[in-house]
Amino acid sequence: MNLLDEVKRRKVFKVGAGYVVVAWLAIQAVSIGFPAFDAPPWALRVFILIALLGFPLTLVMAWMFDATPAGVKFDPDVRGSKRIYAIAAVLAVLALGWYFYGQPSFRKGDSATPTAASDPHSIAVLPFQNMSGDPKQEYFSDGMTEELLDVLAKVPQLKVVARTSVFAFKGKGEDVREIGRKLDVANIVEGSVRRDGQQVRVTAQLVRVSDGFHVWSETYDRQLEGVFALQDDIARHVADALKQSLGVVAAVPVRAPIDPAAYDDYLRGRALLRQRNALPQAIDQFSAAVAKAPQFAEGWSSLSLAEGVIYWYVRMDRAQAVGWLAKAADAAAHAAALAPDSAATEHALANVARERFAYAEAERHYLRAIAIDPGYPDAREDYSEMLNLVGRVGDAAAAIAQLVRLDPYFIVGWMRRFDAAVASDNRKEVELALARIRELDAKNVYSIFGALNYALAYSRKDEARKAARDIQDGYPAEGRLAQTLLPWALGAVQTDPHAAEATLDALPAIEVPGYLIVRQDIAAYLDYVSHAGPMDQTYFFFKLYRSKPNGHAMLRDPRIKAKLIDYGFVAYWRKQGWPVGCRALGDADFECGLDAAWGH
Repeated sequence: MNLLDEVKRRKVFKVGAGYVVVAWLAIQAVSIGFPAFDAPPWALRVFILIALLGFPLTLVMAWMFDATPAGVKFDPDVRGSKRIYAIAAVLAVLALGWYFYGQPSFRKGDSATPTAASDPHSIAVLPFQNMSGDPKQEYFSDGMTEELLDVLAKVPQLKVVARTSVFAFKGKGEDVREIGRKLDVANIVEGSVRRDGQQVRVTAQLVRVSDGFHVWSETYDRQLEGVFALQDDIARHVADALKQSLGVVAAVPVRAPIDPAAYDDYLRGRALLRQRNALPQAIDQFSAAVAKAPQFAEGWSSLSLAEGVIYWYVRMDRAQAVGWLAKAADAAAHAAALAPDSAATEHALANVARERFAYAEAERHYLRAIAIDPGYPDAREDYSEMLNLVGRVGDAAAAIAQLVRLDPYFIVGWMRRFDAAVASDNRKEVELALARIRELDAKNVYSIFGALNYALAYSRKDEARKAARDIQDGYPAEGRLAQTLLPWALGAVQTDPHAAEATLDALPAIEVPGYLIVRQDIAAYLDYVSHAGPMDQTYFFFKLYRSKPNGHAMLRDPRIKAKLIDYGFVAYWRKQGWPVGCRALGDADFECGLDAAWGH
């Protein structure tokens, strides 16, 4: 009898097939059951490895024990045993090889081990899993993640990856080592949250990215009213664990307890604020939070920040915009009275000052917010935006480079990088920023119109026409708008001005000024800006400044110069220094749009 016949007789194939089916079902079961019992992620990986190694062992056992009429008989010495053992050994080696080298996070050349440039004090807090069994509780687990991230960011010496970047991996199911490689961090905090009414269970663990080793793990059962103490406790344990291995000094401030209902409103508001598509509801949630807990400074600063950005997401007239700014100022003042040394408070105060055209005051608040919390990306983003707005393009580019290093998945940071690159006509930077924006969100307004805006800014007509055709190919509706407006903006004959004006109304508001500037239509540009809110008016100079030659020609007009005074730019420049292309003419006059200063 040959080897194959002997294998069939001993039912090795049947036993092997049965094992595969049972093992697969078992893996499916534990992949559901382990998380339900808060088992650490490595437990499932170990189970899979054992199942893989069990397959060749099962084949060997099926060969060694022969079912006969007299019962099961142990017979390891039959002909072909050596070949069976060799096959089993090869299968075991293949299983181990697949486990350690076949998976993406272990592949040679794609190791998740941090690079030499990785800071050993760097850490990312991955979104905690919502184990409540209710998808509507997602805001709570996300909020717990954000709060813990904020607390850790205040620990000296720790370099904490910002919120947007870690949430880019939510629900992706990637190995922590692969995520660590992409985020370029040495440590990761992960965990889960289960909420049942006022009872909260949080499981957290600190994982070393280089080898997946669990440095620390703990499970907490607390009442919701003690949620701040819970977050602080987790942060202290993480900091203590890092202190033992890295020498990091654990210094986690203690926060006062908060009304659970107020905290719940606050977390709901934060979730809505991040989404940006339901800002009125976010403001309602923050308002409810501070009504229940008037001493809750974070609630007031978040309310101010939400009221300050609603202008960009909800259509409103100038009077409504001014009203929202007044509300944002009032909420920021409450936050300042309660927590004057909070980065979020300084951020809120800075935004209010900027929209009131007090740019020097805004700059002071932004810099203080960054000094208080260097890992707070939102303040950095608004500060870099303000630097663009006042014409400090080089300083803006430097600030933005720091921002995208801190939060590489934060799309707004890349939008600011694009703006600065356009203003300096740096094509390489423009293309880099656009590629990243499109990768993060292909439907973003910059993704669609960015290349066209760049061409229009420098009156590159052929390039603009090609960009408009590209828009039409990828986004037909937006492409039709661009194809209608482009001939009108470039001054083509036989263009229906009424159709063009109607098309302008259909454009995203952020796109309108660019076409008016290309036409050098000063009256229309001034009319557009005068009806906008103060938030839009802060862009008055930058939209002209980044457009050459058209915008620079308009900057020389006395009507434009008067608005530069009204909107606070000249006062800032006299105090902080003039941008390239502008200069003082004594104490009473100035000029902008000096082409020679640009070297073109």
